Amino acid sequence: MKRKTLTGESIGVVFGTFAPMHTGHVDLIQQAKRENDQVLVIVSGTNTDRDRGTQIGLHLNRRFRYVREVFRDDELVAIDKLDEENMPAYPDGWSEWLNDLNNLIDKNTALPYPHLTFYVGEPDYVNHLESFYEAEGKAISHRLHIANNNHARSRADIKLMKRSVIPISATKIRNNPFEYWHYITKPFRRHFTKKILVIGSASGGKTTLVKDLGRAYNAPISLEFAREYQNRYNVTDEELDVKDYIHLLADQYQQTANIIDSGSHSGIIFADTNSAVTKAYIDYYLKDEISEEEYDMLSQLYEVTIKREQWDLIILISPETEYVDDGFRDMTMSDQSIRDEFTQHLIELMKPFNDKLHILTYTDRKQTFFAQNYQNVKQLIFDELGFEV
Repeated sequence: MKRKTLTGESIGVVFGTFAPMHTGHVDLIQQAKRENDQVLVIVSGTNTDRDRGTQIGLHLNRRFRYVREVFRDDELVAIDKLDEENMPAYPDGWSEWLNDLNNLIDKNTALPYPHLTFYVGEPDYVNHLESFYEAEGKAISHRLHIANNNHARSRADIKLMKRSVIPISATKIRNNPFEYWHYITKPFRRHFTKKILVIGSASGGKTTLVKDLGRAYNAPISLEFAREYQNRYNVTDEELDVKDYIHLLADQYQQTANIIDSGSHSGIIFADTNSAVTKAYIDYYLKDEISEEEYDMLSQLYEVTIKREQWDLIILISPETEYVDDGFRDMTMSDQSIRDEFTQHLIELMKPFNDKLHILTYTDRKQTFFAQNYQNVKQLIFDELGFEV
């Protein structure tokens, strides 16, 4: 990415922790852009646990990238970050903070004396900014008054914004993100999105369950990529080779990630299958059929992929239904003992997510297996995540 350098004579400056950035922040930044030639947005905080964003997993570096993503196509807005790690915690450390802010302004602006306008939401910020700018001997003091008539606009103004301009706070969002979901900018939504995974052996009803849950919760779904892949290339389970499984591991993850990253949902998504299921099939079909080097390569790709996955709830459906021949499935897996062994291996592979894993078994014979699973999953979603239909 090419770094933006602000070349305008008037620069708006907006700073904050943005944990998360919401539409009120965006509205303020765009107001500043329309009142100036360009805007510099400073994302401040630390990557340590003292940072309120880091405490919920939104550390400074991540927030900086997300804010930059929000304005990726706006040439009039530049983003930088101010790391406060070596400074006294707020409300102390103003002198160090303002010195670093001044350095960031100089770094991001081309003209030596642009007209700066700071947009702030707290009276305390106004007092500290005014004191710093007016202090004798400060390198930045020239921005307030300059004798050179060619730079008559080279001064600093401070605008205290009314709270009505920003009708939501980041604190409210952190406390209840789904109540205020429509205020959260799309890059930050991926952090708060609840991700539900449904896994199991073939012909267990997981795809139908995911589709039904998606409709019930008005949520997007990521279906099993292998089935779409096999349909596209007209290849059966037992015909898949090393190159095919490389695609399945990478593309299943990317398909789900794209749905999460789109932000075009209400805070919950469902996925049918993950890399652990693909690895279980690799172990069943290929482990004894390919070279040790090829198997190690697939295993390493799996390890990289599984470490990137983040799930809030995992549902494993036990193999208690009839195994159906759909034309692609290998019918040797219809043997119940093989299905049970496959399921146990899958449970082993899911050990990194044990605290999120729930295994559904058929306990109430008064209901059908499918009806029982549907009701049980809805109850789990409510108990674990607080979502209800």
